[in-house]
Amino acid sequence: MFPMSPETSISGLVEFLIAHAPLLESLFVRSKAARWNVSYEEFAAALCRSASRHFGAGHPAADEAESYFRALHLEDLAFACALRRGSEAAWEQFVADYRPVLQAAARAIVGAAGEARGRELADSLFAELYGLDRSGGARKHSLLDYFHGRSKLATWLRTVLAQRHVDVLRASQRTESLDDENAPHRAAGLESANTAFEKIDPDRVRLLPRLFEAISEALAALPASDRLLLSLYYVQQLTLAQIARMRGVHEATVSRRLQNIRLELRHSVESVLARGSAAQNGRPAVKGLSPMEIRRCLDYAVEDGSFDLTATLAEKALPGGEGK
Repeated sequence: MFPMSPETSISGLVEFLIAHAPLLESLFVRSKAARWNVSYEEFAAALCRSASRHFGAGHPAADEAESYFRALHLEDLAFACALRRGSEAAWEQFVADYRPVLQAAARAIVGAAGEARGRELADSLFAELYGLDRSGGARKHSLLDYFHGRSKLATWLRTVLAQRHVDVLRASQRTESLDDENAPHRAAGLESANTAFEKIDPDRVRLLPRLFEAISEALAALPASDRLLLSLYYVQQLTLAQIARMRGVHEATVSRRLQNIRLELRHSVESVLARGSAAQNGRPAVKGLSPMEIRRCLDYAVEDGSFDLTATLAEKALPGGEGK
């Protein structure tokens, strides 16, 4: 019912419009999307993407879907639609209303790194929102593709900002020697960023480590051939045609198998998160997550666009690294 790709398929959107027409019309009016010249169809497509992230491939009951939609920050979602489309009026409003907010948040996040680093962090996020990657190159999609209205736009932006800063600091710690004279400053910066991140969205900090562990466990449980297939496609970035030639099968066969593996992984990850774990090796028992917490885990994995399984897949491809 709900398409899973960032861009909604035509057939999926038509089905969505038919199934929820009266409700969508009401939500469209509430969102005040017309003031940004966002069409009914464009706004409905954004709702469809949001629902797909929240409910997955399932078919929620009508009352469950309505409850979810009415809890969204509809005006912010409509505003994001206008920004994604490149509306000049929307971007002027965004710069006026959100640039000061993001610059203040960036200064708080970088702490001792200083004013210049704060401006750099805020400006890099603006570029990604507009549709450029972090090095200034063109992007096919804006970072706003991952805003689904579950939180206020300002809250989501501050969370992404903090995540970006943490990512940069962690990458720096991995690639630079911790024995050099700047190591204490990097460590202090990471601690400051993590503290700011926890204040912005404590659930993300609590739940994402659980998700990483569940994914690692689910990947380890896959047959070696499936782990290798994931590695070929996601880590080595081979095309379906290239993999099909390697395996001596039709391209459609590879595509179907990848789809099945993704579905199996999702179910396995949800199962791991739901059951928790018993105490072992000095580690305390971990209580299973509720259905809502599991949904939040999965939402977090996609909504800021920074979630990357490349390292995990490379490690799990085959025992001894044979799949790398």
